Amino acid sequence: MTPKQKWLIVGAVVVAAGLLAVGGLVVIAWIKFDEVPPQYRSLPVYVHDQTDSTHPWHRRSTATCGSAVYVNDFEESALLIQRSPTNAIGRAPIGNALVCSIEGQSPQDYIAVDCGSEMPAFEVFRNSKRPAFDYRHAKFQVLEYTGRIGRVEHKRSTDPALIAEVVWTLSAGTPTTAELPASMTSTNITGLHMFSDQLPGLIFCPLVYNGEAGAIYLAENMGSEFTNRTVKFHARWIPAGSLFTQWVRVP
Repeated sequence: MTPKQKWLIVGAVVVAAGLLAVGGLVVIAWIKFDEVPPQYRSLPVYVHDQTDSTHPWHRRSTATCGSAVYVNDFEESALLIQRSPTNAIGRAPIGNALVCSIEGQSPQDYIAVDCGSEMPAFEVFRNSKRPAFDYRHAKFQVLEYTGRIGRVEHKRSTDPALIAEVVWTLSAGTPTTAELPASMTSTNITGLHMFSDQLPGLIFCPLVYNGEAGAIYLAENMGSEFTNRTVKFHARWIPAGSLFTQWVRVP
């Protein structure tokens, strides 16, 4: 049962519900929430599935409609949508979750699928017949550091040398052998927003780890391992270059 379509079952044990038991037959009331709005009922339905990814600590999600198969895996989980999607092109099999086109992208390449629960949470899905976005050969025009303290640390750069160093670090840098993060808080892992004309409507978002001793690391993506009600994070953390380290540290 999904949060997108809730069924409230009120049993005879709930006195306040005022249910009646007649001749030993318990009357149960079903109340259905989140009906699909009329304007969306004719949209095609996308079927969602999930399997293990070939990338450790990741899952491979698919959204299928007819012969079209869209995928969200390691590469796509590093992508964000620039603007909230509003143009619905499909819906989920249950509830009123929508599948939308992405401004700047053809639905033949990328779509946005609502994978949220109570609130919409659109994720990027790529047509499985299209190659994954390769940041190694992309030309980025803008780099943004999201910062650990909101707008205080947020900064933006168009410096080609800085951007090139970040791309080189992620693609060719040597990862640390230390187990990171040493501790997990809400502030020591932040991120980058990298904008490219080759990726209209989407943002490539690698991660930044601010180490305990002041060292800074970059990672293309991060996976999660859930065991015994705890979560452990896995990433290929690479020491950042001198240009990026100085840029982040200087107020």
